[in-house]
Amino acid sequence: MVASRAAREPRPALSNRLVCTPMHAPETPTPGGHARPPATALPLRLLLRFADAAFEQRFLRHYVAYYFRFAQASLVLGIVLIAGDYLVDCLAHRGDGANLLRLTLAVPVLLAGLAYSLQPRWRRHWQPVMAGFIVTAALCLFVILQRLDAEGGAGLTSWVGVLNFTFLQFYCFVVLGVQFRYALVSGLAILAAFEVALWGHEALTLREAAYWSYHVGTLFILASGIGWWREFVLRKEFMARAELDDSRAAAELRAQLLAHYDEITGLPNRRLFGELAATALERARRGARGCAVLHAEIDRFGSIDDVYGHGQGDAVLAIVAQRVRSMIRGGDLAALAPVADEDGVVARLGDNAFSVLVTDLDSQERAALVAQRLQAAIRQPVELAGRARPLLLTASFGIALCPGDAQDVAGLMRCAELAARAAKAAGGARHQFFDEALNARSRERALLETELRHAIEAGQLCLHYQPKVDARNGRIVGAEALVRWQHPERGLIPPGRFIALAEESGLIVPLTDWVLHAACASQRRWAEAGLRPLPLSVNLPAVSLVDSRLADQLDELMMVHGLEPSCLVLELTETMLMRDVNTAVEVLERLRARGYGLSLDDFGTGYSSLSYLNRLPMTEVKIDRAFVTDVARGGRDGALAAAIITLGSELGLQVVAEGVETEEQSAFLLGRGCVLQQGYLFSRPVPAAAFERLLARGTAREPEPEACA
Repeated sequence: MVASRAAREPRPALSNRLVCTPMHAPETPTPGGHARPPATALPLRLLLRFADAAFEQRFLRHYVAYYFRFAQASLVLGIVLIAGDYLVDCLAHRGDGANLLRLTLAVPVLLAGLAYSLQPRWRRHWQPVMAGFIVTAALCLFVILQRLDAEGGAGLTSWVGVLNFTFLQFYCFVVLGVQFRYALVSGLAILAAFEVALWGHEALTLREAAYWSYHVGTLFILASGIGWWREFVLRKEFMARAELDDSRAAAELRAQLLAHYDEITGLPNRRLFGELAATALERARRGARGCAVLHAEIDRFGSIDDVYGHGQGDAVLAIVAQRVRSMIRGGDLAALAPVADEDGVVARLGDNAFSVLVTDLDSQERAALVAQRLQAAIRQPVELAGRARPLLLTASFGIALCPGDAQDVAGLMRCAELAARAAKAAGGARHQFFDEALNARSRERALLETELRHAIEAGQLCLHYQPKVDARNGRIVGAEALVRWQHPERGLIPPGRFIALAEESGLIVPLTDWVLHAACASQRRWAEAGLRPLPLSVNLPAVSLVDSRLADQLDELMMVHGLEPSCLVLELTETMLMRDVNTAVEVLERLRARGYGLSLDDFGTGYSSLSYLNRLPMTEVKIDRAFVTDVARGGRDGALAAAIITLGSELGLQVVAEGVETEEQSAFLLGRGCVLQQGYLFSRPVPAAAFERLLARGTAREPEPEACA
């Protein structure tokens, strides 16, 4: 039995309408709008018909297309043969009434069939009409044969009559290609009429009637067998072809959906959003209506993936997408072909980014209200499987208006993304309208990123060194290497302007590699100059802790420059380490075992935890300058600084105080046991030449400012 196929509505063409798709990836229908399982074996039964009416219609269209031109040629050939037969009879016998009757009856029937075949709308009924046509032709033939007998000729009593019926049966089953069940009915009707005429013919004996009946019946069985087998083979071939066509069409549709829709949320992606929004903007422009693009980015979404995994992150995205879509009213959205439940478009543009096109705006307040409504929906608690407490989310919204901010979709999307980035930088959980200041900052940032990439390759970077001193005698016991950018036009650029940019753009990796090489080269140069060796501190970015090759790369660096691992101290911040404590501990223990110094920078400003501090294999802890500034006045800052000093000493760690600028601060820290200090009181960060002079003296003082060596 052929499996049943549930009919589905086909998806509209992607380029014709603006669609809000369901939250899950759309299912892939087969061509013609029908989803069906693989076809089973066709039963060997007499009357062939697929169980599914829709699939049967597909087969009929294929069947008609397969035989249609052949059937038309057969009709034309029939007309030519009858006309030729009439002309030959006229020349041989000068014609008679029966011969003229053959021409006047048969030719109009054939012409009617040919005219019917030329009407495209009528072809859907080709099979039953052709079956009726064959029966009509048979009746005409009976009239002609009986007229021949009445005129004293040989009609039903001759081989000519029998061959006419035989030809008509083959014409029914084979030549015209009429579907078997229609051909069988018409063939049986012709056979029954022939038998009635044969057995009722006065000029035939019973023996002759039985002989002609047997002869015609045998030919009927042969013709019907050929017709049945032909259609059976055609149906088998069609099932195989339909399976191949359906699988190919499903793959093409799947590829099209993946190219235009987000698989996790089922929403349009950036490409489709751009196509649909362009049409909506054109309609709004013709109607002199305002539009806006709202770009939303979920705040701190990366931590969800890190803590709960990508599976839970995808579930959160699907929930957020559903909420955003449900909170947008039909009047807010662009609808190119309005449908009852498909009013507009909400698109997912990135890992945690969504965009909405809002139309019919009369003011900024309307766009702000839409953003506030979406923000409220996203703030609703999200329940996750396996988590006792619900997850609370916020989002940063950027809003770009048309025609004020941009005239095209690409410009609106860019402006909205810039505004969302500014809202996120301001703390998140808010909305921000685009303005020209954001545009200027964006251009400046893009230019600075390009110049930084060139600076790393062109050698525009240099290191400044800030000494770490023993506050009891001012002796230099170490130093921190700080990168500076000596721009050929802008002058010396401080790290605060380009370090964060390097982290966001991915340039932090080559920048860190350069700093490590430059720091080791400096130590090698100092050693060759006979200067006293001392540990040099270098700040590591967060990406270094997830690089399994870090320890091997550092070992290779030590080998190239001929240094010992103890010459290098790697500084890491609390915030960086707390992202993945287990991984951080594993990497740090490997580095500690190889002899590298490890310093916990900015201690007290991040996620301070005594249990974490006890687990981390650090050799040094640095008191953040925020606790040193007012330390001389006592109070909480003094108490916290004293507590950190005591804690570090008890754990066997060196304690270094950063940002020491006054004698009072230095004396307070020294009185609490913190002898290692670093700050402007002793020396600012200085270029290599100035630092080498400090090393030669052995003590630190603030030198005159110099340019990079």
